Amino acid sequence: MAGEGETAVRDEKASDVMTEWRRRAVNVVLCVMAVAALPPYTVSALMWFAFGDWISIFLVSAVYFSLLFSAVFRRIDFRKRAWTVLSAGYVMAAVNLAAGGGLESSGRLYLLALPVFAFILVGTRAGWIATAVSAMLYAAFCGVIYSGMLNPLLVSMSDPVAISNWVTRGGTLFMLLVMIITLLTRMSGFLLKTLETERKLSLELQQTYDETLESLARALELRDIETAGHSHRVCETTEKLAGMIDVKQEDMIDLHRGSLLHDIGKMGIKDSVLLKPGKLTDEEFLLMQKHTVYAYNLLAGIPYLTRALEIPYCHHEKWDGTGYPRGLKGAEIPLSARIFSVVDVYDALTSDRPYRPAWPREKALAYILERAGADFDPTVVDIFKKFVHDEADFADSASAERARVSF
Repeated sequence: MAGEGETAVRDEKASDVMTEWRRRAVNVVLCVMAVAALPPYTVSALMWFAFGDWISIFLVSAVYFSLLFSAVFRRIDFRKRAWTVLSAGYVMAAVNLAAGGGLESSGRLYLLALPVFAFILVGTRAGWIATAVSAMLYAAFCGVIYSGMLNPLLVSMSDPVAISNWVTRGGTLFMLLVMIITLLTRMSGFLLKTLETERKLSLELQQTYDETLESLARALELRDIETAGHSHRVCETTEKLAGMIDVKQEDMIDLHRGSLLHDIGKMGIKDSVLLKPGKLTDEEFLLMQKHTVYAYNLLAGIPYLTRALEIPYCHHEKWDGTGYPRGLKGAEIPLSARIFSVVDVYDALTSDRPYRPAWPREKALAYILERAGADFDPTVVDIFKKFVHDEADFADSASAERARVSF
């Protein structure tokens, strides 16, 4: 389970990171625009109401409320919400180009800025589409200017109405726009490629780390042959149990690593104690208890394993505070260690040891239930009981199916 979650985290592409950034950027832009546009919208609507200009009121109201709707309903795809911003911008560009009184300069500025916004908020293709829309809109207004339809509005301007001025300025504007979009496209491609390379290297490094952890766990099991397979069994079971307790997916990675390395501190315990076939003396038991501290000292300096330390360091703490090494009590014990301790004891009881044979599953589970509230978190024990029963039912069903097929 942890392995799958880890792969999902690691395989996240640079493009996914960019998409998430754009989604958040669209949220910010829409919220700012919805708030900033309210005063001018209100003033304009009142002014047009006084003049009876219902068409203008309807047009501006449609633009504003579309912005407000997109700002509130964030579950809508961010690309559609971004195009709401761009559409509103083009409406404002058209209004300013046709308004006269010097506002056509603002209209040109809208036409220049909107493709850049499209590139940033949606992507490269959207940037080029917006560039084409700006060009067509500007060309349309050049045609309107050429026809003379706007002369009554523009004749009072200091700017000559000559079509050559519009064409010349428009050509300069769109040459600049194409240069900006081209540069942004190249820059984006370079940054995405760099980020992909960095993530690939990070993935290889994390794989190396995890393979090293696997090797350390195997090395410990080779030393203590009686517990061979224990680390991997408890690791797998702990992940399944944690899934039933709704541990967050990102925490599963640390849970996996901590489970795998839970007894790494035993590498500091001498063989005469670690491999002793009989019961330990009080002095030997005190020495054995130090393996949790040895684990902490061994791993604490590795930032990569900081959160995974909870299990190696705390899995012998007890719910009633009588555990070691720090005597933590109740919820003071990290959840990962509380989950793991139940699995660890159950696996130890159901496995053969030099000093006793393996217990039946029913007897081991009865012991876990008996120690709930003393050694173990009662909530975790309740869920573990269901887990054991579910696993037993599954095993029985699988055996029955195999017998049926064989027959």
